[in-house]
Amino acid sequence: MLRDRIIGDVLLVISILIVLSTVASLTDTLPDPFLAGFVPLTASVLIAVYLLKKDGTPHTGVIFVTAALLNSAVHLWGGATGPAAFLYPLFFVWTKRDSIGGPVLTIAGILGAVEFISPVVSATGMKTGGFEMSAFLGVLGSAFVAGIIPLVSMLAVEYLKTDAPPGSVYTQGLDKSLPPGEAQFPDDIARSLIPVLKAGTGAHGIYLFVGERKEVWTLNEYVADSGEVSVRYMVGPDDPVVQLINESSQSVIHTRADRLSVGGSSGLPWYITGVDVPWITVVKFSRQGTLSGFMVLDFDSEESRRSSSSILVDSVFLVSLSWEMAREESDNGFLAVCEEMEASRDVKGAVHKLIGRIVESFPDTTATIAIVNTRDTLVIFESRGPLSEGRAGRECSIGDGVAGMAISRGQPVRRLKMGTVKTFGKGDDPRSTAGSCCAVPLENSGGVLGVLTVESIQEQHFSSDDLAVFKAYATVFSLAADRNRLKQSLSELKGIDRLTGLPLFSTFHRYLADLVRGVRSRAVSVAVLAVDIHDFSGFNRELGYTAGDSILGEAARRIQSVLGDRAILTRYGPDGFLICLSGVDRVSAEAYAARIHEDFALNPVEFSRRKVNLQVCIGGAVSHVDRMIVKLPGIAVKAVEMNSSRPGSTAVTEVGQFYDKEH
Repeated sequence: MLRDRIIGDVLLVISILIVLSTVASLTDTLPDPFLAGFVPLTASVLIAVYLLKKDGTPHTGVIFVTAALLNSAVHLWGGATGPAAFLYPLFFVWTKRDSIGGPVLTIAGILGAVEFISPVVSATGMKTGGFEMSAFLGVLGSAFVAGIIPLVSMLAVEYLKTDAPPGSVYTQGLDKSLPPGEAQFPDDIARSLIPVLKAGTGAHGIYLFVGERKEVWTLNEYVADSGEVSVRYMVGPDDPVVQLINESSQSVIHTRADRLSVGGSSGLPWYITGVDVPWITVVKFSRQGTLSGFMVLDFDSEESRRSSSSILVDSVFLVSLSWEMAREESDNGFLAVCEEMEASRDVKGAVHKLIGRIVESFPDTTATIAIVNTRDTLVIFESRGPLSEGRAGRECSIGDGVAGMAISRGQPVRRLKMGTVKTFGKGDDPRSTAGSCCAVPLENSGGVLGVLTVESIQEQHFSSDDLAVFKAYATVFSLAADRNRLKQSLSELKGIDRLTGLPLFSTFHRYLADLVRGVRSRAVSVAVLAVDIHDFSGFNRELGYTAGDSILGEAARRIQSVLGDRAILTRYGPDGFLICLSGVDRVSAEAYAARIHEDFALNPVEFSRRKVNLQVCIGGAVSHVDRMIVKLPGIAVKAVEMNSSRPGSTAVTEVGQFYDKEH
């Protein structure tokens, strides 16, 4: 990689020298410019042909030197207004073909400047130190036309290009013609998983590459939070990402972005603009030793990448399974299930859509999802079909029936002759007996969420392929459940301090800002108290940080219980709290502070059977002036800092209209 970067930088310097020689019209002294023009043209064509065969994105210096050589040839053959002007559109068509989108606008601008300046320098005698104004005015018009020809060529070619902005999904169509009955790579399934994986893994970007022809893989679809992406990017067998895949026997490969860089790129090579996202996971899709596609995910943190592994393994299984079963005559509803699961806003919606899809795809069957209620029981969440009457909400034992067997074993179960065996054991209606049944555990975050069962009145109704389909459906459901669980957790944690469970300061500050309207309309006063635990660092040193965290959490609960629902409490700093009280004057604020002191004095905090006596310092600020309300937290913190050496003390300040001038 270092060698490629050095070579690219050297070529960039060479291209600058070539451009300067063209601008200075040094080539005008050649005895036969026409024959001389074939030299740079041949060099640029050889570079272009080599890069076409390489199928990779080269260093910027390689592109610049190709453009400089081409510009030199055009100049030797009469400039942009001469017969060689057609070379510029060909050049930009070539850059479009090979995903070289980054420097195109810069190159067009430089070529235009050279085409304008070069005839001016040549006609006016500037290279010999002179300047003829009449010659300058005479050549100005033709020089201007020559200067805009590279730009017009670039715009004409780029007009045909389809770009996707950052954060959007881009899809490129492929030729899917295959011999009848032959399985093809299910890129539609892989594409439909991208939104689910994006929400469930927290990846910065997800990029799907699909084999377009032998040993060439093209960026088929992507989603990215930021950064401009070369939507035409192609990789070949010598590309680092393909080499990494070929060297590993794993389906999910973890690496770093610098291992996949090409031509001096700081991260993944298909980024046109640099994006510093170092942690990479590559998911490969291969069959019978042939790599038909792969997915690349980049993460901001190693922890996010590590936590996504289980979801990615499920995704590989789903794609591989649908690949095996894909036929031109039917897709078994995989794509529809993926789309429906992705669109589900919660687990309840995902259950409803999954059951509906199964009943639609497998007529005369009964689809049921039961959720694990306790360690020993299941609750039937939803059931639809001939055997579903009266099932919803029924509780049954995990130890009974085929459903419990699937959960206990942790793997799918297919029973073709039920006999006396029941699907849900004693919870089944004796008047409705299944002849055959499939049961698949539903996994969620490493555990078992519940079970999916599909039953038929007939015996011998389900094949092994049917069971595989149900397993694939369950995998999609698990992905959707993981995504919705993550979204719910993020929503809950967004405004909450993890250690104390209190609102974050940003939430506290918004609440304070909202009180300003009440102060203006009703002339009420607002009090903010700052509570600081005395010598909290000493508790950490003596008892350990785990004990310190527990003490801090208990202190938050104590203060909240003393103040009740009327107060809004938040954490500030490592060992402090802020309290907001509406409609409270200075006397009342001091009374609340006294109650907090009294509670800590009478009730020591317990940790690991050890009682810890906490003392706090309290500072406060009270005001009825609307513009001063948002300043109260800072004033209260200053007050408590001034009294931090006196545990048990309280100092509450009245903040008037002229407080800023007085302090």
